[in-house]
Amino acid sequence: MRNIIVLFMFIIIITQSISQDTRTLLLTKLNNIQYQCTDPGCSSSTTMLVSNLRACEIACLLNTNCRTLTFDQSNNQCELFTDIPSQYGSLISQGDFITLTAIDNIKLLAYSFPFSLVLAVTTAINGTTASMTTTLSLLTKTSSTTSSTSSTTSSTTTAAAIRVWSATGSMSNKRNYHTASVLTNGKVLVTGGFNTAVLNSAELYDPSIAIWTNTTAMSTLRKLHTASILTNGNVLISGGNDGTNFLASTELYNSSSGTWTTTGNMEIVRGAHIAVLLTNGKVLVSGGDSGSGYLNNAALYDPSTTIWTAVSSMNGKRVSHVACVLVNGNVLVAGGYNGTYLATAEIYNFSTNTWTNTTSMNYARQMSTISVLSNGKILVAGGDHGVSLNVAELYDPSSSTWTVTGSMNYARTGHAAIILANGKVLVTGGYNGNSAAELYDPLTGNWTMTGNMTALRSYHTISKLTNGTILVAGGVRNSTMCLKSAELY
Repeated sequence: MRNIIVLFMFIIIITQSISQDTRTLLLTKLNNIQYQCTDPGCSSSTTMLVSNLRACEIACLLNTNCRTLTFDQSNNQCELFTDIPSQYGSLISQGDFITLTAIDNIKLLAYSFPFSLVLAVTTAINGTTASMTTTLSLLTKTSSTTSSTSSTTSSTTTAAAIRVWSATGSMSNKRNYHTASVLTNGKVLVTGGFNTAVLNSAELYDPSIAIWTNTTAMSTLRKLHTASILTNGNVLISGGNDGTNFLASTELYNSSSGTWTTTGNMEIVRGAHIAVLLTNGKVLVSGGDSGSGYLNNAALYDPSTTIWTAVSSMNGKRVSHVACVLVNGNVLVAGGYNGTYLATAEIYNFSTNTWTNTTSMNYARQMSTISVLSNGKILVAGGDHGVSLNVAELYDPSSSTWTVTGSMNYARTGHAAIILANGKVLVTGGYNGNSAAELYDPLTGNWTMTGNMTALRSYHTISKLTNGTILVAGGVRNSTMCLKSAELY
């Protein structure tokens, strides 16, 4: 008796184009399914090792005879077939496998780089067939449209992009409590962190090939440090903990040469502090843990002299707080912990070197996220108050007031947030949030769920690549399992 497999299918179009020179391959995606062509008439297959599913899809696109691909996630083996299944009996349930098979009667034209990956969803509504084609991931901009046809009418409109999570190349090292910085060349630098020990290793992610490569290691083991991209493109690493002691040392990464050089020491040892780049090009660090107590100290780094200078101290000691630069150039610092969870907030005016208390948040919290919205308001979301929080609130610099906004669908701490090109805020993972991701819309004040990440993760990094794609890397799963995996949104 033939086995019947119930399939949840996506339809994917892979396109390569320059001007009118295009090849398109329309595929159905079958998760946890392996294609096995057992018919004697089947053509031979091609097997290769690739970095991820996307690389397997591209390999199929480049092979003009490819009609089906199977990707084994356990060992990154990609197998290309020139046949398509004539019946479901040649598709078997198999964990870790993803199969994509071509739909008949799709026109394949000549092809050339660059490529785009597109999702197509087809539904039937009251006898009318509606199809949506939407760009998922781009190396070059392509148009996204929705069309609707019936026996009597036809229309075309522009569709908003639909994003999904997809695994990309893994780092060489598992790590959490690390940093990630997008360099001027578009690559992403990841530094330090912790797995079973504190790390000094550094790696570069190249979005053009979806691969991580090791770069020169830092001179010092570091976790709980900060990374700041200077106006000259170099990356300043400050402080942290080497597994035994908190650090005052700092060092610079030159993205052109791929080398590290030590620079001036901070005025005091610190980790779990905050660093922000000011509008004058200097870097302000504040607060943190010295190992002998929580800090209210602050200091400025001047790239032109490579010297750190102590500045006025904050009004309150704090660690695991958040900070951002306001539109007027002043710095907002909020929340954190000093033996109790903090709701207090204060403003640093670098032109007068003064700290001024501002209105406190409605909720005391540490390890929250902070985002500067396009309207100038500040969004603080989640965090820890003995338990993870789902509450979010907005700071209005014009009135110096905090207002509660919509709550997240999941309580989160150790999560990450980033602003998308459309102005919405993407929040990912964290304790309680696990693999869930959601979007905050500043226009409505509401949160909506978006696709789950491929892995549960907390204390990961999040970066916006130059093409607008979001890279998430590392972190910890279930509080004990450090991760080296990375994924794209």
